[in-house]
Amino acid sequence: MFKFCFHQEKHILIQYLTLSQTQKEQIMKRFFTVFMVTIFVFGLANAQQKAVKGFHWQKADQPEFVAGPWIESSNSVNESFEGATFPPAGWAKLNPDGGTGWTTHTYGTTPSGWTGPATTAPSATAGLKSAYCTWNTGGAVGNDQWLVTPQILNVQPGDQLKFWIGAYATYADLVEVKISTTDNNNPASFSTAVASIVPTQGWTYKTYDIGALVTAGSNIYIGFREYVADNMVDGDAIMLDEVSAGGDPIPVEFASFRASTVGTTVNLNWSTATETNNRGFQVERSAGATPFVAVGFVEGKGTSTSINEYSFTDANLATGSYTYRLRQMDYDGTYSFSDPVVVEVANPTEFSLSQNYPNPFNPSTLINFSLATDAKVVLSVYNVLGQEVATLVNGTLGAGMHSVNFDASMLNSGLYIAKINASGVNGQSFVSSIKMMLNK
Repeated sequence: MFKFCFHQEKHILIQYLTLSQTQKEQIMKRFFTVFMVTIFVFGLANAQQKAVKGFHWQKADQPEFVAGPWIESSNSVNESFEGATFPPAGWAKLNPDGGTGWTTHTYGTTPSGWTGPATTAPSATAGLKSAYCTWNTGGAVGNDQWLVTPQILNVQPGDQLKFWIGAYATYADLVEVKISTTDNNNPASFSTAVASIVPTQGWTYKTYDIGALVTAGSNIYIGFREYVADNMVDGDAIMLDEVSAGGDPIPVEFASFRASTVGTTVNLNWSTATETNNRGFQVERSAGATPFVAVGFVEGKGTSTSINEYSFTDANLATGSYTYRLRQMDYDGTYSFSDPVVVEVANPTEFSLSQNYPNPFNPSTLINFSLATDAKVVLSVYNVLGQEVATLVNGTLGAGMHSVNFDASMLNSGLYIAKINASGVNGQSFVSSIKMMLNK
C-alpha cells in the first residue's frame, strides 16, 4: 500500500511540474481556499462540542443555578420585613421541628392562632409588619424555629446588632441569638452565643456588641431561634422587627477638607464622595483655646453618590490661630464632626478700609479696616452735604484687623460716607473712604 501511494504521489508531482505558471497559480489558489474552509469547519465543530460539554442540562427539580434575584453579601443588614415575600431576600428559615416556621404578622390585627386585642408597632419607623412565630408555626410541642440573616461581611470591633422583640402573652418561650461563621443552613453551625432572651409582653429594644464576639474581619450569619423553655406548652406569639446588624452606615464620606487664607479672610473648601440624608454642614470655629462657635451653615445634597464640592468664607478675622470643623447634620437631627483644620491669620501688611457689610443696610452695618502698625485712628461718617453725623473711632489702636458697628437708626435714608484717617507709629499715614447706602 505504501508503495502504491508513493507511485501515485510521484505521478502527480511529474504532472504538476509540466504545467504552465498560470495553471500552477490556479491550482495553488484552489488548494488555499479548500485549506481555509477546512480549518473553519473544524474549528466551528470543536467550539460547538466544547459548548455542549460546558453546559449541563438539569432536571427542573435539580437546577444547577437558580435564576435571580442574585443577593450579594453586605457589611450590614437593615430589615423591617415589609416586603411581599418572606423570608426577605437573602434571609433563611430553618425548621428542625418540622413546622412551617417564621412568617409575618400585620400590625393592627390579632396574631394568627390567638384571640385578643390587636397588636401595635414598636416604633414610628417600624412599618406595617413584623417577623412572627408562634405555637402553630412550630412542628413540635417544644418548637425549634430559626430565622437567619443574610451574610454580614467584614465584622469589625464596635459593630452592633439591634432589634425590637416582643411577645403577645406570657408563656415560657426563649429566643436564642447565635452566630455562625461558616454557613446559614445548619443549626449546629451557630456556635457563638449572642444572647438568650426571655421575651416579655410588649416590646423591648435590644442592642448587642457582635464585634466583640468574633475575630475582626469575620463574615457571619446571625440566627434567631425560638423554642419553648419548659417543653410543655406550645409557645407564645413572638414578634421581631427593625433588625440592623453590622457597622452603622456613614451618612457623609468626606473626600477632602482644607483651609486657606487671603489677608484676614479664611476660605474653607471641602468635598464629599457620598451623602445619605445629608441636611447640611454647620461651620464651626474656635479661636485659640476657646470653645467652638457656629459661624455659618451650608446646605447639603441630601442623598448622592457623586462627588460634591462645597465652600465657605469667613472674613474680617483678627490676627491669630483658628480651628475649623464641620458639623454634618442629617434630616433626623443626628450629626457627626469632620476632622478639624487649623489655619493662621497673620497681621496685615498694609493699611486698608473695606466696604461695609451689609450694603445697602438698615439700620446698622459693619465697617472693617486693617492697620499695618499701631496707629492713631479717626473714623467718621458724613452725609452728602459733608456734615459729620457720627464719630466711630477716635484714639490709638493696635496693629491688626478691626471691626466697628455703625448704627444709623436715628438718620434718614440716603447716601453716607465713612472716612478713615490713620497715623502709624512708623510715620506712615493712611486716608480712605467708602460710600454706604441706608435704605429704610
